[in-house]
Amino acid sequence: MSFNEARQKNRLLLFFVTGVWAVCCLIPSIARAETDETGRRVQIRPAPQRIVSLAPGITETLYALGLEGKIVGVTTFCDWPAAARSKTKIGGFTNPSIEKIVSLRPDLILATADGNRKETVKQLEKLGLPVYVTNPTNTAGVLKSIGHIGSITGREKEASLLVEKLQKKLDGVAARTRGKKKPRVFFQLGMEPMITAGRGTLIHEVIERAGGVNVAGNDIANYPRYSAEGIISASPDIIVFAPMVNDKTFETVYKFWRTFGEVPAVKNHNIYPIDANLINRASPRIFDAVELLAFMFHPEIKP
Repeated sequence: MSFNEARQKNRLLLFFVTGVWAVCCLIPSIARAETDETGRRVQIRPAPQRIVSLAPGITETLYALGLEGKIVGVTTFCDWPAAARSKTKIGGFTNPSIEKIVSLRPDLILATADGNRKETVKQLEKLGLPVYVTNPTNTAGVLKSIGHIGSITGREKEASLLVEKLQKKLDGVAARTRGKKKPRVFFQLGMEPMITAGRGTLIHEVIERAGGVNVAGNDIANYPRYSAEGIISASPDIIVFAPMVNDKTFETVYKFWRTFGEVPAVKNHNIYPIDANLINRASPRIFDAVELLAFMFHPEIKP
């Protein structure tokens, strides 16, 4: 890029920032102060009209609350529901374009503490843009985040109904799995390297709520690596495989495990695939994951 092109680009960014700053100067008189889930104070206008989402789980929540018409920007990873793919892209999950976000003139930016960088939030904050950060670490936290997002976007009623529906789904799974024998589960994230989910993850809680025992539940690391020998030693009753980007097909994975016939999950053909995005994202779909895993672990309760 030439010097003149760089100077022109900086002038354009300055123009956008100045415009946003001018608008933000008017906000305090009509905005209300909110405390986000990391303890930050944020000035947010009632019923925001131009929302930018910095995380796939947040995008899914916005759609679930009927706010799709207010979304002006999402990350390149925001692919569900399908309509989200046609929204303006602001870059990646960890490296969004500040310039692009500013150009969209958002009156609310939603981020997550688990994935979005603090530097990104600080940069946007310095430009006078309202950034609300969510921080769900378990299913209860996901429900709270849905309530908070509903509150700051004027969708309190919709959020309340959604939270009630999702809680009923959790309660239903708990009732149907109560008293049943809990299978030992190895949750396989990816093939090379073979990674699983430890006790500090949302996946670990989902396994437990579905009526299973996570064989990596005592691991200190959130995402420890396992060797095939380590899995043989853990002796899981069920293996759940969530393919990551560029992973091999499930058929290849199943063929790999067939060579370890002494593992109960292999011996009894209890190896199942699951969409990684369904269980990796702190969104309303995480409750579908609980129900789906419960049916895998306890086939007799499947309707």
